[in-house]
Amino acid sequence: MTDYSKIKSMVKVFKSYGIHHPSKVRDAGFEKDLGFDKVFVGGLIYDVEEALQVFLDQEEVDRIQDPKGLIRYMLDKTSLS
Repeated sequence: MTDYSKIKSMVKVFKSYGIHHPSKVRDAGFEKDLGFDKVFVGGLIYDVEEALQVFLDQEEVDRIQDPKGLIRYMLDKTSLS
């Protein structure tokens, strides 16, 4: 899967969670700025994991704070696989 395909898959998941333009809110904190609770963020990250077939442990999930961080982390993680 190319980086473009990965990003496209992640954007599709973001849209299903109400983030229609991830590039516009890339630095916005999931909880602080977007108003998501931890469970909602966990669901978003889980769905991104499912879309890319890459699974993170809880410590990795806890470090992700914003859309840019999630995208960057997942691209890095999938390029290592």
